[in-house]
Amino acid sequence: MESFAELPVEEKFKIVSGFLLESPPGEVNEVYNDLKVLMGDEEEFERGIKPALQQHNNEQYIVATLPEKNNKVIVSKYGQIGEIEDDLYLDPRSQQTFKFEHVRHTVTDVQPYPVDSAIEPLRAAIDTAIIEYVTDHYPNGVSSVYSTDDNSTLSITIVDNKYNPHNLWNGRWRSTWVISPESNELKGTIKVNVHYFEDGNVQLNASKEIEITASPNSEEPADKAKAYAKSISNAEDEFQGSLNESYIDLSENTFKGLRRALPLTRHKLDWDKILNYKIGQELANKAT
Repeated sequence: MESFAELPVEEKFKIVSGFLLESPPGEVNEVYNDLKVLMGDEEEFERGIKPALQQHNNEQYIVATLPEKNNKVIVSKYGQIGEIEDDLYLDPRSQQTFKFEHVRHTVTDVQPYPVDSAIEPLRAAIDTAIIEYVTDHYPNGVSSVYSTDDNSTLSITIVDNKYNPHNLWNGRWRSTWVISPESNELKGTIKVNVHYFEDGNVQLNASKEIEITASPNSEEPADKAKAYAKSISNAEDEFQGSLNESYIDLSENTFKGLRRALPLTRHKLDWDKILNYKIGQELANKAT
């Protein structure tokens, strides 16, 4: 079997790109730096890894901050303008475009991008309603609402990150909702990723696809937006509740069925003490 160093460059980038795309929440920089050392050639690595880094940032809803208004916007395919190589994104809230540097997460070349769309009043109303919902339910949540070119659908993206590396865990919540205003149908995808790495490496990846229909009181943008936000809130509350129930069941039933909570002695094993006994025994054997 060939070693990593002997592989063709294309095969190397295929491998390291896979590692990068599977980076746990908040840890992509550490993975990126380790992969750079593994590849050796820094300039070649930065050129070759860029497509995977762009894909990662788009899929993981990395948050960009526009400098002048300090406005936060989610980097995703929904706000992408032109080809992915252009690194050009839209902030529909401030009606501006910007270039996003995917390695350092910096924003440059901010330009006005006036929106002339019949669906803009509804998009803006939904944006306001979702901001209120996210503020109430997510400690560090960010949201963006986009309309399509043909005005047939609107897309809502929500992300909240909780990074706690000092306590050895990081987590991310992402949800996406695509709305058809004519039918008031919402199609959503919720994804939760948590990485716990105290004395081990445990990852939680949970996701759910949801289809619901909202019932607005009227066709007014504010009424429709309020109904959409309420439907999203109910669906996400239900998903979070089901997660909580699942982990209670895992703790109380599933894990107990896999192994004993304590050995037969009913006392936890002190592995450090056992190691010291073993070292002491080895020294005693050498002395004799």
